[in-house]
Amino acid sequence: MSSRPAARPTRRSARTRERIIEAATEVFARRGVHGTRVADIAERAGIAYGLVYHHFRNKEEILTAIFAERWAQYVAYLEEVARMPLSFRERMGRLIHFWVETYRQEPDLMAVMINEITRSYEFLESHDITAVLVAFDPIERIIAQGRDNGEVRADLDAKLATYVVLGVAEMVLTGYVIGSLPRTDQDAYARDEQQLLSLLLDGMSAGSA
Repeated sequence: MSSRPAARPTRRSARTRERIIEAATEVFARRGVHGTRVADIAERAGIAYGLVYHHFRNKEEILTAIFAERWAQYVAYLEEVARMPLSFRERMGRLIHFWVETYRQEPDLMAVMINEITRSYEFLESHDITAVLVAFDPIERIIAQGRDNGEVRADLDAKLATYVVLGVAEMVLTGYVIGSLPRTDQDAYARDEQQLLSLLLDGMSAGSA
């Protein structure tokens, strides 16, 4: 007997699961995890309430799925940039563009990642922190390679600089998410990218402009 017919429910199930994740991302971004009911997610996804529980035990498990799948993609891109045969400035430009463009294209996802995951002590305490810290490794390698190549000052602590880079990125993205850094068009985001690159690589003194 052919196994092909049995594959259809699997594909359908995968599509339904993705619809649940997409709906939850949108609802979490607006109401927060604690302010969201499973019924809200089902309604946004356009599916029966009970079908959500067929794929996930609760809304916290949906949040974990969002983190696991999206964070893995995020880390994979950081690793890809770390392997690119580019200058240090070009690599940093790629990272900054990726962070800003991800918010511009997927503001709900970034809101969830910032508010419900990276800035949530409750989430971090209940999950393996190494899954978050793995994102630091490729950035530290990029900085260390830049230092070894003479593109970065020789006395720079690569690990400390990694925290600085990620801290700046997180705070700017937080500004976007909460609306304290309002941007209305692509040109504004492009200017932010240029200024962030200049600030991180050249500093803030007038002589470095």
